[in-house]
Amino acid sequence: MAREIIPFDSKELEAKGEYRGFRPGSPGLPVLNTPITPKENFLRMVKGEGELWTPTTAEYKMFNPHEYPDNLARYIVADQAAYRPTEIFNKDAFGVEWEFVPTAGGAMVRPGAPFIKDIENWEKELTMPDPDSFDWEGMAERNKEFLSEPRAYRTTIFTGFFERLISFIDMAPALLALVDEDQQEAVLRLFDALSDYYGELFKRFKKYFDVDFVWFHDDWGSQRAPLFSVDTAREMLVPALKRTIDACHEAGMFFELHCCGKDELLVPAMIEAGVDMWAGQPMNDFEMLYKQYGKDIILGVDLDPLPENPTDQQIRDNVEKFLDTYPENVFVGMSIYENADRYIALYEESRKRLAK
Repeated sequence: MAREIIPFDSKELEAKGEYRGFRPGSPGLPVLNTPITPKENFLRMVKGEGELWTPTTAEYKMFNPHEYPDNLARYIVADQAAYRPTEIFNKDAFGVEWEFVPTAGGAMVRPGAPFIKDIENWEKELTMPDPDSFDWEGMAERNKEFLSEPRAYRTTIFTGFFERLISFIDMAPALLALVDEDQQEAVLRLFDALSDYYGELFKRFKKYFDVDFVWFHDDWGSQRAPLFSVDTAREMLVPALKRTIDACHEAGMFFELHCCGKDELLVPAMIEAGVDMWAGQPMNDFEMLYKQYGKDIILGVDLDPLPENPTDQQIRDNVEKFLDTYPENVFVGMSIYENADRYIALYEESRKRLAK
């Protein structure tokens, strides 16, 4: 499809408000006078219709209502009530108890007391949640104002397939279960059941909140390498993940995988499953990934660090280097919050380049 060309107008740089910072109390970013909404721009990129400027994580908004138990258990709530968990221990939708660890800034399952004792017969121990047991209509009514911005909205599945398996049986047993022939069939049954459940959630996220993206967490790597081979990913994770992504697309949403670790060797499995977007950690070789796979998956990449108190020229050089390397079909991750002037420079420079 031919890219729509809309000439850049300097009036677009006039701020008409502010996006709040990523965390309460952190600096915000200006809402610019853009020719289309940030939501429209993000969706144009994901649909392959050509973004007008390089999107950033500031231009979509997280929606994680506190009434859904996983958001409370993982201590990451984002909704109208600005609710903050107060208990250290909270149970997710499956009944697994998570513990918030202040020094880590996140929650984890306490190890050593697995929720499922026998993974080969998990059906006898695990009851799948009922999607209709949650007050979807009430959540929608209470969040009307929160969901009224012209940004794209993203909701979160904090515990995907491998991470959910870890939460049920602990880390080492989960790794073994992926490759042990005696356990693999049971794991695949579990992943299929989870896929069905996630698909039902997606229908409700779209129906009641008109969410645009699902942010699906499933960490596959360590700091140095993947936790398992690409062949294991293809055999054990891709089938259920593909079903889940298909359900996400059928519900009218796009799928962003959150997958920490040095996972560059697993990117082919992500693409085969149909992942739309992946913003990995900086230890991955994104220049290589963009050259090799940039037409098949949208990558989220951070800008290079700026020096302390950067000059206007240093900011401009930083942005131009990024756009020389990643000219299109990419979005900027959390680094965009570090400097409001750089956010404006990225918008202006990418708008001008993409309007040619």
